[in-house]
Amino acid sequence: MQYQIKELGLGGILDQAIKLLKNHFGLLFGIIAVVYLPFALLQGFTSLALIPELPANPSVEDYRVYQEAANQAAIYTMPLGILFGLVIVPITNAAVIDAVARCYLSKESTIGRSYSHARKILIPLIGTWILQMLAIMGGLILLIIPGIIFSFWFCLSSHAVVIGGESGRAALSRSKKLMKGSIGTVIALGLVLGVIQWGISGGAYLIPQKHVATAAQAILGSVAFVFSTVAFVVFYFSCRCKIENFDLTLLAENIGVEGPAEPELTM
Repeated sequence: MQYQIKELGLGGILDQAIKLLKNHFGLLFGIIAVVYLPFALLQGFTSLALIPELPANPSVEDYRVYQEAANQAAIYTMPLGILFGLVIVPITNAAVIDAVARCYLSKESTIGRSYSHARKILIPLIGTWILQMLAIMGGLILLIIPGIIFSFWFCLSSHAVVIGGESGRAALSRSKKLMKGSIGTVIALGLVLGVIQWGISGGAYLIPQKHVATAAQAILGSVAFVFSTVAFVVFYFSCRCKIENFDLTLLAENIGVEGPAEPELTM
């Protein structure tokens, strides 16, 4: 098999993520280029057109004009932001997760197939995401610490929907089960990915020409988004190998013998 499908440490997860991104960059960036990147560009250029740039040494009047323009622009930017967060990001994330999972398991994947799968599970995916956010916000409102714990427990809920076929409370329960003993790894992974995302996207903010900078931010941000998604798919399968012996089941399937009991991977 082309990739290592087993319980992995932080280094192994990043190594496999880099290999997947390098080997399937065209496919994965193609998925991003369908709706996510155009919408990110639309958001960026809309804000650029409606909100004036502050001068190097802004006065109180400059701030007032800027704030008034931002408030007026919110009529357009807020609906775009809501649509982006509630529809564009979930469906793109689901399509990338599906494609990465299939490539990781050495199965055929195409842009059309991944979006078809994402479209079919979009409603349960959004419902699961809302339930996840409610649980995290409820935990934060109560004692803060429970909300932080819930954010770790449920960080694989989307993967449980897209790959495992669960939804709602079942997806949250599956994520909590898979995260047992892996919170330290996901914290480290999140920190490393944050640094990588900053490194990928940070250079765009140094470009003096605002339209070029906006385009670069959208493109580089899309690449960072893809890499983070790839890394978390690898992490998801690492957790399955750790908790559910997925690697042994996969090996048994490949050599044609019966393996240990394991929920069938839904693709």
